[in-house]
Amino acid sequence: MDLSYSNINLFPSVIHQFDVNGFDEIQDELIDYAYDLKKREPEGVLISNQGGWQSTDFSVNNEDDVLHNFIINCLAGFPVIDESFNMKVDAWVNINKPGDYNIKHNHPGVDLAGVLWIKSPKDCGVIVFDPPTAFQSHNELNSYIDDFKNQNNLYHCYHFNPTEGKILVFPAHLNHLVQENKSNEDRISVSFNIRLNSGRMKRRGRVSIPRWNFNWSEKK
Repeated sequence: MDLSYSNINLFPSVIHQFDVNGFDEIQDELIDYAYDLKKREPEGVLISNQGGWQSTDFSVNNEDDVLHNFIINCLAGFPVIDESFNMKVDAWVNINKPGDYNIKHNHPGVDLAGVLWIKSPKDCGVIVFDPPTAFQSHNELNSYIDDFKNQNNLYHCYHFNPTEGKILVFPAHLNHLVQENKSNEDRISVSFNIRLNSGRMKRRGRVSIPRWNFNWSEKK
């Protein structure tokens, strides 16, 4: 008599990551946009940011605005979201100067959250995610051998290095933080929330750009 073994990963937390091809063509314009916005509202808001500047949030719906248009293009081309689902997107700009960071938080009341890195010098602060069952599965995770953990993405936490022109979209309930900016330059990003609503018509309005107008890369 022998024993065979297999495992199935049920109920995963999906992190969508995309690289924006040709981002360098618009990067400087988006950097200027972020600093201009900071000049217009220097106070910003205090939420998870510790020392960093964060703009007030805004609905993404103006295709004549360079940042709005960029986000609309990206999310309208989201390849795994069914086109029958409408997306309401709200976003805000973050500028973390050296020494700034963001404490652990999540995004209640929405379905997905995301970040676009506009400027990310080396050592400017990784984004760190906790598993949704961090407390309940602590001992279970400790018990697994390293190969099994790595093959099945089973970790007590997981981080992504900020990369200019990369977008992450993740379940809004996942706790996450941004580590301290240890570089000598500003770290600039745009964060956003997505509310999903099923409808009979294909997406339009706030995300009205057809998916084939934007070039996505699915490589990690």
